[in-house]
Amino acid sequence: MTMRLLLLAGCVLAMSACGRPAAEQPAPQLADATAPAVEAAPEAAPVATDWPAVPSEADIAAAAAAAGLQPTPEERLRLDCDNGQKVIVRFFPEQGVVSLAQASGNTEMQREPAASGIRYAGGGLVLTGEGEAYTLDLGGGVTTACKAV
Repeated sequence: MTMRLLLLAGCVLAMSACGRPAAEQPAPQLADATAPAVEAAPEAAPVATDWPAVPSEADIAAAAAAAGLQPTPEERLRLDCDNGQKVIVRFFPEQGVVSLAQASGNTEMQREPAASGIRYAGGGLVLTGEGEAYTLDLGGGVTTACKAV
């Protein structure tokens, strides 16, 4: 009987607190009904102006030597893109992959057949080109031309 009274008292207290606004909550602000609704423009992704950080070949060789391993052969290419991005492409020909370093992070891409030049895809990105001229497909129909520097 005592337990039932305690439960009933707890339920009454809990229900009496329902619907009360918290003291620290600000009152909601109502929009002016006569003012036109304004949608915020989507923010453009930040564009890097500096080269992304990647380990130097000397750092890689030192780490491999410390582990008693040979470093994986790689070739590097720096790309300066028309959209302001600076990209470092690290080619690993033995594995058929590249690591694309951007300000937003690294993306591993797999080699794909190409009529000429290179084509790598992965992580929603596609890199194509040869010589000094490359195109980076950023997905969603957005591409940027890049030049080897």
